[in-house]
Amino acid sequence: MTSRAESQQSHYSRRRSNTAQSILRPMPSQATPLKYGDFKVFNSWVHDTKESSSIIFNQSWWPGVAEGDMLRIIGSNSGPESSFLFIVPRDDGCAKHQLQISIPKPIAEAFHLRNNSEVTLTKVDRDSCGADYIELVFQDQYLGRNVMWRLGKDLVGRCVYVGQEVNFVGNIVAKIQCIYIEGKTVSTACITPSTRTIYRSLSAKVTIFIQVCRELWEFAGDGERYYEKIVHSFLPALFTKWRETGTNHTVTIVLISRVFYEESEIDYAAGPLRQDDYGKWYKDFFKVITDLEIIHEWKPSLVSLKDSFWDFQRDILLTHHYHQSNQDFGMGPPAQVRLIGRISFAHDGPILEALNLGLNPTETHYIDRSLSLTGTMIVLVTPGTGYFKVSKHLLRLTTTRLLDQGFGIDLVSLAKPPLHQSPIFSFQGMEPDVKSGVEGKLGPQSFDPLWGNVDEKAEEDPNSRKTFWWEPFWLSITFWDKQMDLPVREDRFIGRAKMHQIQMLGLLELDVLSSIEVPFMPDPLESSIGPSGEDVGDVAPSKLDAEKFDTDIFALKPESKISNPARNSITSLNNTTTNAAPTRAEKRSSHRNSVLPTRIDPIEESPKRIIIDLPNDDTPNKIPSTLAVSTLSTSPSQSSIRSLRSNLSIGSPKTPRNSQPSSSRGTLVSKLAPSWLFNPFRSGPSEPQASQISVSASPSTPITPTPAQPLPRTSSPIRMPTPSKPTVAQVSRSPLPVAIKNQPMSRSGISRTYEEDSLMPHRASFVRRSPINTPPRDEATFGKRRSVASIHTLPTSSLPVVCNPSQPQSSVPHTQSSLARRWQHMFPQVLHKYEIKWKALSVPVCLPLTVEHFPSHSELELSYDVFSYDFVVDPSEMRSFLVNPPTIQGSSDDLRRAWALVVMRGMAAVRLAQGFQFVVRGENKNGGEVEERVGPVGPKRGKSLLNGEDLTPRPLGSSDVLRSTLDPVYLSMTNEIHRISYTGEAIQVRRYVRRMAPTKPFHYQCLMWPKLGGGYTELSTTFSSYGLENYGWNRLDMLVAGYEHHFNESLRYWRTRFIVIPTAEPLSSTTGPSGENFNEEEMRILGIEKLAEQFTKLRWQPAEEKVTHPAPPVRLLHTTLGPAVSVRDAALMDQLDQIHAAGPLRKKVKSEREIVDMSLAAIAKAMREEDGVPIKNYHWHRSHYANSFIGYDFVSWLVREFRDVSSRSQAVEWGIKLQEQGLFEHCRGYHNFLDGHYYYRLKGENIVPTTPTNKRWFSRYTDDNLRPGSGYYPSSAPRPKNPSPRRAKKRIILSQSMVIDIDPNKKSDQAESVVLHHDIIHNPGTVFHFELQWLGTTARCIEDLIRQWSRLIERHGLRLVEAYVTQINDIRDRNAFQSCFPLRLAIPPPIVMDLEKKVPEGTHTTQYFEYALLRKFGYILDVEAAGLYPEQAEIFYSYRRSAYKYSQFVHRSGAAFVQVLGGSQGFIFLTNRLMGPGRMGTTLKNKEYRPGALAEEIRLDLHRFVSNKVALQKFYDDEVDKLGRGLDEPPPLSI
Repeated sequence: MTSRAESQQSHYSRRRSNTAQSILRPMPSQATPLKYGDFKVFNSWVHDTKESSSIIFNQSWWPGVAEGDMLRIIGSNSGPESSFLFIVPRDDGCAKHQLQISIPKPIAEAFHLRNNSEVTLTKVDRDSCGADYIELVFQDQYLGRNVMWRLGKDLVGRCVYVGQEVNFVGNIVAKIQCIYIEGKTVSTACITPSTRTIYRSLSAKVTIFIQVCRELWEFAGDGERYYEKIVHSFLPALFTKWRETGTNHTVTIVLISRVFYEESEIDYAAGPLRQDDYGKWYKDFFKVITDLEIIHEWKPSLVSLKDSFWDFQRDILLTHHYHQSNQDFGMGPPAQVRLIGRISFAHDGPILEALNLGLNPTETHYIDRSLSLTGTMIVLVTPGTGYFKVSKHLLRLTTTRLLDQGFGIDLVSLAKPPLHQSPIFSFQGMEPDVKSGVEGKLGPQSFDPLWGNVDEKAEEDPNSRKTFWWEPFWLSITFWDKQMDLPVREDRFIGRAKMHQIQMLGLLELDVLSSIEVPFMPDPLESSIGPSGEDVGDVAPSKLDAEKFDTDIFALKPESKISNPARNSITSLNNTTTNAAPTRAEKRSSHRNSVLPTRIDPIEESPKRIIIDLPNDDTPNKIPSTLAVSTLSTSPSQSSIRSLRSNLSIGSPKTPRNSQPSSSRGTLVSKLAPSWLFNPFRSGPSEPQASQISVSASPSTPITPTPAQPLPRTSSPIRMPTPSKPTVAQVSRSPLPVAIKNQPMSRSGISRTYEEDSLMPHRASFVRRSPINTPPRDEATFGKRRSVASIHTLPTSSLPVVCNPSQPQSSVPHTQSSLARRWQHMFPQVLHKYEIKWKALSVPVCLPLTVEHFPSHSELELSYDVFSYDFVVDPSEMRSFLVNPPTIQGSSDDLRRAWALVVMRGMAAVRLAQGFQFVVRGENKNGGEVEERVGPVGPKRGKSLLNGEDLTPRPLGSSDVLRSTLDPVYLSMTNEIHRISYTGEAIQVRRYVRRMAPTKPFHYQCLMWPKLGGGYTELSTTFSSYGLENYGWNRLDMLVAGYEHHFNESLRYWRTRFIVIPTAEPLSSTTGPSGENFNEEEMRILGIEKLAEQFTKLRWQPAEEKVTHPAPPVRLLHTTLGPAVSVRDAALMDQLDQIHAAGPLRKKVKSEREIVDMSLAAIAKAMREEDGVPIKNYHWHRSHYANSFIGYDFVSWLVREFRDVSSRSQAVEWGIKLQEQGLFEHCRGYHNFLDGHYYYRLKGENIVPTTPTNKRWFSRYTDDNLRPGSGYYPSSAPRPKNPSPRRAKKRIILSQSMVIDIDPNKKSDQAESVVLHHDIIHNPGTVFHFELQWLGTTARCIEDLIRQWSRLIERHGLRLVEAYVTQINDIRDRNAFQSCFPLRLAIPPPIVMDLEKKVPEGTHTTQYFEYALLRKFGYILDVEAAGLYPEQAEIFYSYRRSAYKYSQFVHRSGAAFVQVLGGSQGFIFLTNRLMGPGRMGTTLKNKEYRPGALAEEIRLDLHRFVSNKVALQKFYDDEVDKLGRGLDEPPPLSI
């Protein structure tokens, strides 16, 4: 056998027979290790994942394979692109010797491998197969950033493939959608520590803003109106993409618009009028089309949207003022309703205001935290080109808030891409004071017009302000120019500017097009035009020539950078007019001059009245040397307008100042400057470039106004210059918008019309002084510094970069690149700027966990303040429920170090949850570190601020963070960096906070039409930036370490309120635990008790405390009284005090009693002792039980008092025996002894009656001053105040809180704890409340727990529903687009004299009829108004932050809430948007369950009833009749 084996040693690559002899022969003792590229063919099988989730490989079939080798598997019929990888595990032998390789079923299905097929295994280099990026998608869950970090660490070292489902904490949490290596997608790769993980959510909260402006009703180039493009093409395409992707987004769609008013219209246009930076009056209008809805069928929404477009102008220009006048006059319609106001153009729209309204609810995303939604996406749809005029204050605030919240905005433009940078903002501001910035050490941001400090009082003066350009790096633009009826051709010319005036003329009225001709390109062989300017021929350029020409024109040139201040150039402005046409015609007989006749105005996108000041010719030194620009762009669209004229010339920087402008001779570029005319629009990477163009500008009468002096108004927006002597303007190489000064000439009808309709005010110069020219976040250059030197040397990087929308800079200013790099690790591939980004619009991406940007040493010294604190690591004192204690055995130093590591990880996790990112080091293509990009520059480090410490972040990726306590961890946010390190005894936290001028709140008023509204209502709100600079980090870290044990309101902890509602459906079973029959009420009480048992079971305590001081079981007090009345029940309050004072349920220390030895009389006597069983008078519904006790109390007493009763179950057995022996009986005679809220009384000779302290069983009011007016209704009148304010109020605590461990089976790799707050007193006829609060806990564990609880109580007739944390009346404060629907009563409730004498005891007479009406429609009480509680009592719920102003009810379905306003005001209604398909409360429903549709039916039913006078009057009469007859005694209840 040995010789046989040896004879076959050289044939291992040959396929063997599956015989026992061939299998059992020994392998060679030493095999040669495999080399990269070695391969072998194997026979593969497929196995189920239950057998093994990994690949089973019999290594004996391939000698040389070693543990850790990476092998690539390719099917026999597959290519390399459909291969997958696996790492060879340790060789433990294979049970099936004939098996060669077996593949799990999911992998086989993904790569189309069949059972018993051949596969090729190849050894590959592990380093070359490491993924740079992987993209994970997930749905219907909340994936916190802490979970993302742990999931990423869990994946390191694993081979993954596209389509693979990722398991974490025992659940499938995500699916791998894409894998990238060096920018290319691959099918499989290995996850390394440096792999960046991108998380995309299929279930996000999406807000779509649609701008309604004047352009919306204009025609696009393909004949469609812009609003038709929205309804007919863009939104259907977007929703179709969502459906194909399988998304489940919660969508809000809002129309936004701004209306301007003339001075004469202000008085009539009453309301929230505001004034912009240009002194114009306006009002902003918002109309909500869909409100937090999951759109499955989008057609009804589109129909509603189209109807809103039709009605929109009438609503805001006419109907709104009609209703306003009605309110002002009070009676009848006004004498005359006027149509006033004009809708703004796109660039004047309330863009930032809408974004901030959308940011308000996301800023507090941790409140009412949905467990099935992750991520936020805001889409802005506009018919404009992406240029907007904004407020500097609001732009600064918006940028700060977006950076803090960590997501960008998607802008969808329905226009064609313009010839300038887009998106682009312009704002009015002042130059920052550079001197004060340097002296105050404010760093590079102090030089920026947006961020720098300026004199606010001086900035309020409109004459001292200038116009700056700013490109938002947080705004990603997509141009939707899909032509529905035209085929796409690459060589088709596409107009890049709207020619509205020429389009409207028509060829029959005036043959305009014959006078417009575009010059052709020269012969490709001729590189330039000679001095004589010979004709170059009529040969049309090829596409290659056209693209080369465009590349030459639009490429970045050195001239576009900051020029030397001493080297100002002079540009000659060639003034060639129609008089020069004959001369040129002689030289170029085949061409006409392509200059518009002077009677025709140039074409504009939107009529604008623009006048821009030129500097005085005699004061050139006053012009900042770095600010002058030569582009004629007065607005982003103007350069493209003026470039229609083909006689423009490029200014030569070498032209002497006193030289005359040259004639028509020039370079090819000067003749063909408007090269975009040849350029069919194509997607290009990153920045669209524009050429440097100068236009003749020479009025016959020189005008040299100062900046404070506005120029006289010209007769039309833009005029062609008249023949006159050219003038010379002084400019520098950097492009500066230069005004065109025209001599007024006679108006044409068209120009006069458009001028009068123009809303554009006079503006000062449009110099863009902001250095913010960062490309948008989706470009190829995003997040990459173009010049390291310019970044780390403050003097050059901080100088104001002068740029222009039509002349982009070649370098990104450090101020903006450092902020924009927050999203750096979001883009694995280079994206083209203007392509349609379907992935971003369909599956929004979450903020990356890592960032590479780290400030330089000089910037830290100059721009940051340092705060530090530390705390000692003392394992004996740490009692943290947020981290798991380490299980290490060793010295005290080892234990302290292990504790420090878990605490530091917990500190990093809670910072991640607040939006921080790990600072990691980058890698260049050669694998080396890029120290200059992520750390301080060079070896020169001072010791003044940083103590000589090495501040270079060391981790390669997030999974590398906190492997040990040796390396500090750096976490970064917008304006703050945290450094957490361990010093050997203490954990030190050092905070670097950027010095910045505080961003003031922005107060805003607008008009809002909510989804369920009937018109526009005024809304006042404040936009504020809640940065983390003043966050209580020290307290949070103490909480993580275990020195603190309570959440503080300032900690921004996650919270969700749940309510348990008794359902209306009949119960499937009414059998109790002991086989007895229960009624519905008893079954509900049993269900709540089961829930309380779960609370007790999961209660968390430190290990040693569990032994020494075990917590008592959770006890609930049951009553039939309402929340406000129950606090007056003396017996109930006594029980409440006992619960708060109760210690652990343990034996008395001196207890020697044994119940076996005691007689019934002795037991009865012991029960009546001072610390015996509470025997009192109890009240249930309208029945009274004198001298009775509760079964729960009796069981607790037996366990505590007798040493031979060790458990509650044993105590129940004794209770049953004692009842059978005749010691006591059930008060109603229905039940045997039960451990619960059941009433029993002593029997026979053991009865000892007690004397009642009050004649009445139930005392309602003990103080006449607190008695509400008898018989008076409505009782919404103010109640008498306490006449003696000195009397101390009694504090009544009606809730309990505890920490519960929601991962008892320890599936998770971290501590999974939440703080639970729950009611103590429970009425089975109302709802039971509990709230969960957490920091960094895995949401999937919480969701699993809630589902488990929901299933537990549903069979007891209870439903678990997520509810709003605050009262619904305050919902608009957090989300302006959500609003309550008013339900006014057609007839106010009647006033009944002596009402309180006609109702049962314990019944509130306040709003008696409203309560009865809501009960009729299936509502039950949620929370009672604070004003209904006794004034001498201070009511406290640990989970309520503020008192409820009105009583709140919830529908039994959980789909809607109602608050009772009282009187004729009736109610306000709100749909419960926290309840969606597949969420809590719908566990047993299918996915087709639509709670939103159900809520609408509920609302309509109630609305129809309260609006019907006849039905309402009949209801009142019936209720009054019931009062007159007196209420019958209800059937006896068995409780």
